[in-house]
Amino acid sequence: MLFSLTMFPVGNGPSVRKPVAEVIEVLDRAGLHYEVSAADTVIEGDWDQVLPAIHDAEQKLRARHGRVFVLLTVDDYGGGANRIHEAVEDVERELHHAVRH
Repeated sequence: MLFSLTMFPVGNGPSVRKPVAEVIEVLDRAGLHYEVSAADTVIEGDWDQVLPAIHDAEQKLRARHGRVFVLLTVDDYGGGANRIHEAVEDVERELHHAVRH
């Protein structure tokens, strides 16, 4: 499964660098496979692995902030592991070239 996660406190100014780093730290400590982009973090794993880490990250932010925005999208794909890269490779094969990074 792939999870697209966006999480940050609301109303604390324009920079969310520190709280986003705190979320990533929780995911890292959980041993999850993830990739960070400018707008979200894509996590690969199953419900039982990923949801407790997301909950822990939200609770960590919520302990210091009055409001936390969380957007979670789930791609429950029955294929094998490594979808975090294979999904991009599938699109590249269709395009016949690499996507821009």
